[in-house]
Amino acid sequence: GSYTCSCPAGFGLSTSKTTCVDINECSYNNGNCSQMCTNTNGSYFCSCQLGYMLDANNQTCNDVNECSVNNGGCSQNCTNTNGSYICLCLSGYMLIADNRTCNDINECLSNNGNCSQICTNTNGSYICSCQFGY
Repeated sequence: GSYTCSCPAGFGLSTSKTTCVDINECSYNNGNCSQMCTNTNGSYFCSCQLGYMLDANNQTCNDVNECSVNNGGCSQNCTNTNGSYICLCLSGYMLIADNRTCNDINECLSNNGNCSQICTNTNGSYICSCQFGY
């Protein structure tokens, strides 16, 4: 008699046609994964880089809009980018070392804010005024 060997899904016949070996699905078209493909014994799975989330099809990675939750942790403006985000400050403020918090710039510390007499710092700005009698 004769016989035919077959293998379960995710496996193929070895060159000797007598044993089953794992098929590396990731070696062909990255397993149809849009970013990362990990081969497992008899199967594979897709995963995404930081800042992306796997779609319901378990193959496509979509950008996560970090700004949509708690403004991305930014104290003022949040701008979503591919796979990340950046915090930005309004005019008169500067981003501090944590890259999230905006602090007021004291314009009066630099050349008296270009005021001829009195410079008063305000949140995000400054006011020039004159001494009494001018």
